[in-house]
Amino acid sequence: MAENGSRFVRVLRRLVWLAALLFALQMIGVVVGLPSPLCDWLYAKDLQPNETPHTIVVLGGGGVPSSSTLLRLYCAAEFGRSLTGATFIVSLPADQNPDEASVGRMRDELVLRGIPASRIRMETRGTSTRHQAVNVRSLLGDEARHQPLVVVTSGFHMRRSVLAFRAVGFSNVRGELAAGADVEADLGWFTGLRYGIWKNWELQAELARELCALAFYKLCGWA
Repeated sequence: MAENGSRFVRVLRRLVWLAALLFALQMIGVVVGLPSPLCDWLYAKDLQPNETPHTIVVLGGGGVPSSSTLLRLYCAAEFGRSLTGATFIVSLPADQNPDEASVGRMRDELVLRGIPASRIRMETRGTSTRHQAVNVRSLLGDEARHQPLVVVTSGFHMRRSVLAFRAVGFSNVRGELAAGADVEADLGWFTGLRYGIWKNWELQAELARELCALAFYKLCGWA
């Protein structure tokens, strides 16, 4: 009994030290930010478009209006406005008439930004990145498998999105990252304390979530 109690104490002590180490690493990340190579890898900066796409897929990040979806639509329109031969697909699930749902408002936002409605199609059934990729594959047909396709999404979601589309048979997939711009004006003193630390907290949560999701997709063979 004493031996079991001693073993329990040793295990508990190790768990406490591990928790302390993780907390210390988290605090360092809050102050100095996340490692740039890891962020660049998740942003898929090595997979940026290198040829004119046949299809541009805009993945919805939430309802319209929402900051993530509007940012993706803005960047998609800026990227694809001059590509007159490219087809846009906006992807977001809709339980009602798509024209009256957020996916229809995604299409309308692209139209407001100069993309002809005739170039926009809607994917309305995908409830995850995997399902969206499967449904886009079905929508485009086998003839589109080897044509250049660009996925537009934001943040750490980019690499998993590109890999998910590749996993369903698209062989030529690249990613256009939807990233916001910094404020041009001087925001005064202590901007790192006022904004940077809190942003790093958010990024850590996003990073943990995305790494778990990417690991799950890998285990399932979806990425």
